[in-house]
Amino acid sequence: MKNAPYTEYELLEIASGFKKHLKDHLATIKSTDPNLDQNFIYRFKALYYEIHTHQLDSVADSVSKMLKSELEDFEVQVRILLPIFRFYLQKAFPYDSNLWEPLGYCEMENMMHDYFMLRKCLERVVKIINEKRIELRTANCPDPTLNEIISLSKQIGYKHEELLEYLEKNEIRNNAYKSRINELFNLMKIVHEAASKCLQKDPETLKYLTFPSKGQIQ
Repeated sequence: MKNAPYTEYELLEIASGFKKHLKDHLATIKSTDPNLDQNFIYRFKALYYEIHTHQLDSVADSVSKMLKSELEDFEVQVRILLPIFRFYLQKAFPYDSNLWEPLGYCEMENMMHDYFMLRKCLERVVKIINEKRIELRTANCPDPTLNEIISLSKQIGYKHEELLEYLEKNEIRNNAYKSRINELFNLMKIVHEAASKCLQKDPETLKYLTFPSKGQIQ
């Protein structure tokens, strides 16, 4: 949860001013707070540069888009292969509608982009292939089609797991990033409060070591 009343960009703009002036005026303001020492400056700068150079959001977008794009490519193959499979399945088992009815057009459309449902469907199809391959061959269903479906089911499973794992790790990184933003803001509050007490007679410096109002941020 974000504590600062500023956007991340605004907070870094303000922190940039703090960073430039803090060292030169540390001796003046440190008397008001025992936390204000050289280690404080090291920590402040380390947090600032860590956040400033962090490109998590853009990287996360590109990676997740790439993984989803690959899954969408697999979807295209599913749209081609499953109707073929359904045709031969119905041909092999014309009176067993429970086998082929779940593979109709509407059912397939409902599965697309819901990779949990799609994986479940393909796992069911692979089970049918493994159990009914002889009957499907008798109905002239090409073996390569069946093998492609089995391979596609595995690929979608692997890629979906990769996406889920990435999203989970990315959430952890996002939470850590937000934690660092909040930590930087808390350090800035210490500087703001100390400067407000000690630099009233130096308004030029005071403006660089205190929080501006929202309308004053350039």
